[in-house]
Amino acid sequence: MSGLTQRYISKELLHFIGRGMDTGEQFRLFAKILSEGWITHPPHNPNASGNLQVNVGASISNNEMYSPDITCFADIPLEDISLHMGKYSSIGLSFTKDFIAAAGGVPVHYLPIDASVNRSKNLNCEDIQKIVFEHGHDSLIEHMSETVSKGQHFDEMLSEYHELFDIFRTLAREADPTPGVSGLSKRVMELKRFLDFHLFSYFKFFDHRKADDDPDNYYFEREWRIVGNLRFTLDDVKTVLIPSEFSRAFREQFPEYVGQVVFTD
Repeated sequence: MSGLTQRYISKELLHFIGRGMDTGEQFRLFAKILSEGWITHPPHNPNASGNLQVNVGASISNNEMYSPDITCFADIPLEDISLHMGKYSSIGLSFTKDFIAAAGGVPVHYLPIDASVNRSKNLNCEDIQKIVFEHGHDSLIEHMSETVSKGQHFDEMLSEYHELFDIFRTLAREADPTPGVSGLSKRVMELKRFLDFHLFSYFKFFDHRKADDDPDNYYFEREWRIVGNLRFTLDDVKTVLIPSEFSRAFREQFPEYVGQVVFTD
């Protein structure tokens, strides 16, 4: 039994190139990436990597609150990439999971925006007395909770998170008024940085009701994400994926490549 595997995950992670370009432009960009050994995020500067913009007033459920500089990879078996290529590109490359993990890559956490969350209501004593008077003691537990969407719940709780951390910072400065950044203030700032970079930057809300081929149905990507650019060599590339029309050009430009080539047409 230990030798069995399941095809809905892959041993390699895919990165497709040039979404929205024609195939000629895609191949030229692909060749540039292979030649330079960089997969980069905008503004595509290898020396500027891994920043995070936190838009406090935006909605996390719309994937707008956290905007990390990321490079992305899909965990899709090669036999099942046609759906993904239809949304992105027919030209790409892959790396082993070990290589991406060593570069800091981890899977994102997908959250269906309309999933239900049961939470306690913020009731005061008068509210509780009113419930007991109108509905009786036996219905108290039922009326003390409410159901909201996961998107709404996260939006409200992340607003609380940012507001409370502002308070924590103020309290830390008051508790340790050492000039500059005190040890206590630094601890608070490092904790927030940890949560922002390593937790909230990997949340991805989606609508689970969208069709499989809908460009906004992200779930099928099974995305792994690196906050930052990826440096690699040709030897790190596990598989090259190109239409067969570019086979000769690829072999001429990269004769030293000894990995797998898969034709995507």
